[in-house]
Amino acid sequence: MSNNNNQDSFRGDIYDLIELQQLLASPHKIIFKGASPYQNVLLIETMNIRLYQNNELKWNSMDERIFHEALVHPSMLLSERHDRILIIGDESGLALREVLKYPSVNHVNLVALSPEILLAAKNTPEIIELNEGSFSDKRVQISDSNIDDVLMTEKQKFDVIIAILPEEESLFFTQEFFLQLSNQLTDSGLMVCTSSSPKDAPLEYWSISKTLESVPLYNLNYHVHVPWFGDCGFHLAGKKPLRWSEEKKIDVPNRSLPNNLMPWFIFSEQVMSFKNKAIVIVNSLDSLSLRKLSSSSEASTTPAEQGADVDPEELKELHHLLSNPHRILYEGIEGDHVLVLETADVRLYLDKQLQYSSLDEEIYHEALVHPALSMIQKRDRILIVGGGDGLAIREVLKYHDVRHIDLVDLDPLILDMASNIPAVVSLNKNALHDKRVFIHQQDIQVFQRNQKDQYDVIIVDLPDPGDEILSRLYTVEFFKELSNLLTDDGILVCQSHSPEYAPLVYWSIGLTLKETGMHVQSYHINVPSFGDWGFHLAAKKPLAVDDIKLTIPNTTTLPEDLSTLFVFSPILQSVLMEAQINSLSDLKLHEIYRQEFSQ
Repeated sequence: MSNNNNQDSFRGDIYDLIELQQLLASPHKIIFKGASPYQNVLLIETMNIRLYQNNELKWNSMDERIFHEALVHPSMLLSERHDRILIIGDESGLALREVLKYPSVNHVNLVALSPEILLAAKNTPEIIELNEGSFSDKRVQISDSNIDDVLMTEKQKFDVIIAILPEEESLFFTQEFFLQLSNQLTDSGLMVCTSSSPKDAPLEYWSISKTLESVPLYNLNYHVHVPWFGDCGFHLAGKKPLRWSEEKKIDVPNRSLPNNLMPWFIFSEQVMSFKNKAIVIVNSLDSLSLRKLSSSSEASTTPAEQGADVDPEELKELHHLLSNPHRILYEGIEGDHVLVLETADVRLYLDKQLQYSSLDEEIYHEALVHPALSMIQKRDRILIVGGGDGLAIREVLKYHDVRHIDLVDLDPLILDMASNIPAVVSLNKNALHDKRVFIHQQDIQVFQRNQKDQYDVIIVDLPDPGDEILSRLYTVEFFKELSNLLTDDGILVCQSHSPEYAPLVYWSIGLTLKETGMHVQSYHINVPSFGDWGFHLAAKKPLAVDDIKLTIPNTTTLPEDLSTLFVFSPILQSVLMEAQINSLSDLKLHEIYRQEFSQ
């Protein structure tokens, strides 16, 4: 852990900091706040409002401002005038809220693509509070007509058009539709539309960009990380050339925008490589190329990911939330099924880096614990390194044959919080007070030097290697010492960051484990608060992962066949050859970490 007593200390990626800042600017409750010799600790509770359409999450109140502020403010800053605005698809009024921050706006025409969501937003006080009563502003006209009728009958042109278009509907991303929108722009007008994710669907993203250019419109592309949704893409388009410079600053109130938006307009080499591929083509009503690209993308997914209109991970997440305490604020089944939920979210931040959210921490901790414990025959003695919050212990205690658990965590503040703060004790189900649990508040390196008894399973749940001190806990030497504490048939599992957002960190940890001489198997799972998250199993004997079955019934988020977690797409595997060994003589993991999160 980092030896840092600075109240302004921060480790991790910038997205955590942006998310925390906007959460603290919203209604919240601080449950616990303190500083130990090792880190700053912040435990907060927020009320999370979530809107689903046909079981698909459309937005949640924790990060919707990041999305809507990113959607609206670049276009408003680049446009010369704001007199007349057209908004398409903002049934919840959240983009409208941002537009109305500009006093020069005199007229806004809002066209709903989902009447059911509009009805839900008008009848849910919590959404009205979120959109700050934007629907009742006298400058706003909510159209009774559909978008085709509006575009055919509207006489006056617009200075800015903001289009929140459904990704699954390729008809909205055609030459013909964009030409209609272009015809509604003033000569100096500007349009912004949502797009596919440049990280997850780069071919579709660049095809939409090419389709805009074919209208023709000058195009400026950007993307933003939205915690619950990942990398979100946008396109700015206008009749005049567009350019973003570092000098441009957002000067209206906001909760999530960085001072410099220039990084939004920069793409990784991998994403840019798709831009020049021949398959990036124009989408029109005659060809509907995007539909073909989407079908091709679906064909490349695993069978478990196919055959459903809704992402299976999203459906699993919804079922998980509904199985925990929640309040239904609105449910409508006329036309589309619209569901508005309210859930309480307890979030732990260490040095302003998110450690867990109560909404989905079970997904992470079940994935951390159960593959290893399901593969092992003998579960007598367990060592947990880090994990002072008690959430991994909670999962281990589901196995009745476990007789002894040693928990080693350096920070007394975390251990005290996990033992005595009701919100955390409720989450970990009083795990630290179980008679099988023995707590050691000390440095793991000191503990392992003095420990003689071996363990059947070692669970490494340490913070990410964001600084040199933490990087030393992900070295060949450290893992070798831990392997000496494993029984011959034992298994070690190590949380290893994200193979999606920090692939070089992830695969380097795996390679470092292999350097100890242990056999390693890698796996991952989607944790909505963090995205795709990865782990490594290591053992003195080869590990068979082709047919792993859960051995206990009371898990809620894992598939019955755990072997599916060990499958990686070619994109996630592509960085494996660049992985580097981290050792005390060549300590580099923290530098790799910083490099990946500075991009």
